[in-house]
Amino acid sequence: MRIIQERRHMLALAIATAASTSALAADDNDFSVYGFVNLGVNYLDHDYVTIESYESGDPTFFEQDTAIGLQISKPLTERTQATVQGIARAENDYAVETSLAFLSHALTDSTELRAGRLRVPFFYYSEFLDVGYAYNWISPPSDVYAIPFDDYDGVDITHRFSLGNHDAQVQINSGRRHKDIELFGEDYESELDKINGISLTLFSGDFTHRIGYQQTSMNLELQTQANEAVKLATLSALQQGVDPLLALGQAQQTLAAEGYRRIDSAQLFADIVGTANGISDDVIEDFTLEDKLTRYFNLATTYDNGDYSFVVEGTYLDYESGLLVDNFAWLASAAKRFNDLTVHATYSASRDRVDSGQKGELQKLLNLQGEDDSVTLGVRYDLDAATALKFDVTHHDEETNRGQPGRSANLYRLALQLVF
Repeated sequence: MRIIQERRHMLALAIATAASTSALAADDNDFSVYGFVNLGVNYLDHDYVTIESYESGDPTFFEQDTAIGLQISKPLTERTQATVQGIARAENDYAVETSLAFLSHALTDSTELRAGRLRVPFFYYSEFLDVGYAYNWISPPSDVYAIPFDDYDGVDITHRFSLGNHDAQVQINSGRRHKDIELFGEDYESELDKINGISLTLFSGDFTHRIGYQQTSMNLELQTQANEAVKLATLSALQQGVDPLLALGQAQQTLAAEGYRRIDSAQLFADIVGTANGISDDVIEDFTLEDKLTRYFNLATTYDNGDYSFVVEGTYLDYESGLLVDNFAWLASAAKRFNDLTVHATYSASRDRVDSGQKGELQKLLNLQGEDDSVTLGVRYDLDAATALKFDVTHHDEETNRGQPGRSANLYRLALQLVF
């Protein structure tokens, strides 16, 4: 059983990064080609509940959870190789995007340098996040795995070493990302500069422990010409005693008609609501997304003895901008294997944390906070050494959504996932 689990991770890691130059050197300078396929069917049983991009209605075939990836690696010298990975996702109409494109060079037998388009090592499963075959879920719980991007252009260096009787590795990365980013189902032009981070992984028998930190300077292209007419009209209505919900509702309708997106509107509403409630101008200025620092922390522990396994992972997002609320999320998952069959259960949670002082007061007035819980039960059946059939059921409870009581829903998913 342990051999099967190790094979999953070895295959997935080879597809995701082709990181081992020594292994590729054995290919006698030929191209190495790896790939993966995820085919998914889903059904969501309730409207107005946000679980990633799933929509309620009839069962949906091969739209979410469906992707095809192909990676090609070519050794250039004994220590240098080139790697390119393309992914075609059903939700993007199978348009091929370059998810990885880098040169790697083995500085020593234990130290490797990579440069190009890389994955940001946010999570425990970051390096093979798209390779569904590598883990028991159809996809990792979105309460925790919620960062809206996973690649950047830059460099990283990985050093493997021994720590007492244990193996370990440290990775340092730096770069930037100037590409559109999707937030709340809407696209924004973004510039993420100074993406810098470090992660440390310790391998201790059946346990693996990981701790990581990332930060970036965030710029989002918002409609910053803050519609003065809407602002003045709304403030005037509030001063005249018009019900705040009615006044803000009318402002929202006007902004929507003018093409304002959710964060565009939130920035203008921060100005309106903050001014109406006597919030200081300095605090209102914090409700922008221009050169705002974002910090990310990750901590994970896994255990796998071949029959039983568990994963515990936690993340914390700290935003300098008041428009995005600090968030703490975590998951705990356990699995039991019965030959080719694996059953698993997962609890995950996401909690927004408003700031203190006037900044937190304005965040509450804007109803920016939310809280989610999810319970996932699933089975995985390994049809052969590289193919898995999976079925997951997730009960998702929105305790709070935009500061108001939320709803709950059940998401049913079936997927066939393989590597080659």
